[in-house]
Amino acid sequence: MQTKVVAHTVIQNHAGELHRINPDLTVQVNTEIPKSLTLYIPENFDMDDLVKKSPPNFKYHRDCFIYIIHLLTDTPSRNKDEEMYYVPLYSTLLQRKVRDYRKYLDYLVANGVFYENRQYLKGEKSRSFRFTKKYQTPVKPVIITKYTLIKSILTYINVKTSDNDNNDCCIEYNLLDYLSYWFSTGKLTVDFKNAEKYLWDLYEKDKKNQFNIFSSEGKKINPMARFNCRYIVLLKLYKQQFLSTVDSTAGRFHTVLTQLKSDLRQFVSYNGQKLVAIDIVNSQPYLSCVFFNKQKFMSNEVLQKIQSYNKSYNKKNLCNSLIDKVENAHKLKSVNQFIEIVKSGKLYEKFGELLLEKGILKDRDNIRIQAKKIVFSSFFSPNQSIAYNNAIVIFKEHFPDVYEIYRAIKQSRHRTLACTLQNLEANLVLHKACKIISEQRPEIPLFTLHDAIITTEGNEEYVKEILYDILLNAVGIPPTLKFERWEKVA
Repeated sequence: MQTKVVAHTVIQNHAGELHRINPDLTVQVNTEIPKSLTLYIPENFDMDDLVKKSPPNFKYHRDCFIYIIHLLTDTPSRNKDEEMYYVPLYSTLLQRKVRDYRKYLDYLVANGVFYENRQYLKGEKSRSFRFTKKYQTPVKPVIITKYTLIKSILTYINVKTSDNDNNDCCIEYNLLDYLSYWFSTGKLTVDFKNAEKYLWDLYEKDKKNQFNIFSSEGKKINPMARFNCRYIVLLKLYKQQFLSTVDSTAGRFHTVLTQLKSDLRQFVSYNGQKLVAIDIVNSQPYLSCVFFNKQKFMSNEVLQKIQSYNKSYNKKNLCNSLIDKVENAHKLKSVNQFIEIVKSGKLYEKFGELLLEKGILKDRDNIRIQAKKIVFSSFFSPNQSIAYNNAIVIFKEHFPDVYEIYRAIKQSRHRTLACTLQNLEANLVLHKACKIISEQRPEIPLFTLHDAIITTEGNEEYVKEILYDILLNAVGIPPTLKFERWEKVA
């Protein structure tokens, strides 16, 4: 697989970490590498004391140790929807930053800093690590100065991390300066004192309930690890340490706001003004409606997107079969039922009622959240999951023709459906709606949360109008949009 390099959109703080000012909203690329970079490690870890007591038997650099330790605190913060009992460290990526990384890891394990999960499957599962109990503490900021390491950290390189990851998507993205500019103004702020107190209160609740809360791996959650995952993002926002990237898989724009725990949005403002998010209701099911309209399927180049994620679709017979399904979808009763429910903006609620009726859900508490998880499972799980997942069976029974199109897209590589929809979302939200807004009204602050556009209070109706028109034109059915006001909860 060819390695592709995608430049970071980097905007760091006023304390000196690669700050880019772009007053005219024109594309400017600052190639200067900062002299220092802030990383986060356990507050009771003393690198100098450790190497003094137990000198490494290899040539090392202190900053490389700090960076590897930082990965165990920082990586989970970039994956806020996934609890990480052990943190996977991808050897291909790590070696590009620390050549003798394995020696550093062995030293940290031998000296009681890390535990290692040695389960490893080539091309499928990386070695993973977690802190020993001694170092499960709150984090502290530490400065590194090693130039080559900083340069490597601030350069995102998309490499093949899995033998099963055959994606070689060649779609190009610009640096989204019309979005990244708004981080560089220094006006995106957070009420740190109250946000920090909020997180500590959550930590105390997690401590009391830690034996009743489990990660996706079935492990009991670690309250301190969960706290740090949230706290690091808060610190970065407070200190104006912004490192924003466009991922080269689906083209999503990842920022400190996409990583921030949603409960903390109430403490964020721009230039003292409240923020409002214009959100696409049931966005993934809504965007999937392009699969049921051949004209929209072709005009959005959806087949090309699918082919870029799933090499099986290089076969003409598979392409023709999928196009036939798309062309005839509008004639099918279950497809039209699905579209009508999606148009109402009530897919999760109505599907949740069906799951209650069928006994899949047992109570009405958080019915929307439960149903959403099940719908996403129906969308994005491997096709084989239907053999043991009753909720997917219910989805198939109720929307058989919808399920069949999803199944066809996911064959051979189940991630194809998720990546295709995320890529379509990025194109419509980032590269069309936000670009039009920035050109027509360049004075309006703009941020994004994947399927939502965020602006200051007073501009939300204009932003909603632009986003609505873009989506209606692309998907062919009217979207349901809602306002989420970022204001303190009483």
